[in-house]
Amino acid sequence: MNLLFGFSGRIGRGQWWLAQLAILALVIATVAALIHVGGASTGHRLRSFPSERLSVNLVLLTGAALSLWINFAATIKRYHDLDKSGRWSLILFVPYIGGLWVLVECGFFSGSDGNNDYGPPSGANEARNDLSATISRMTAERPIQQQSRSTSVARQAGRTEAASAASQTRRPTGPAGFGRRGL
Repeated sequence: MNLLFGFSGRIGRGQWWLAQLAILALVIATVAALIHVGGASTGHRLRSFPSERLSVNLVLLTGAALSLWINFAATIKRYHDLDKSGRWSLILFVPYIGGLWVLVECGFFSGSDGNNDYGPPSGANEARNDLSATISRMTAERPIQQQSRSTSVARQAGRTEAASAASQTRRPTGPAGFGRRGL
């Protein structure tokens, strides 16, 4: 829900495009509701009642308000990912060039790497937690591996004296060097 309605944090390009897809679905649903509500009042009757006009206006107002809210929430968080203030989203109100500017900048520019003034990148907490768990598991296993190596080295020391005499009489089975052909 924070993706569509919250103004804090950061989102990447993919999440911004998903929010734009949600806006498109909302616009389509609003138009379908307008056709359903408006078509029933004007298509079947010659006279339209004020309450039906009110319901059409209410559907239109609700759809427009939701799509504006979602667009600003996603655009502000996307500008946060670009390490810019959310005020840059007001460029949408510049005629002709504003919408194109936001589309290019939010839809195609990559965000800043690592943490910035607006927090960690989206999805970094899950990856960081997995990485931390892996690192702690590896450090816990390291002393066990070192102990097993030291005991295996001690065992090998006893075998090397007997094996050295046997290896001097044995002939190597394959060519020496890199690979099977000794290259």
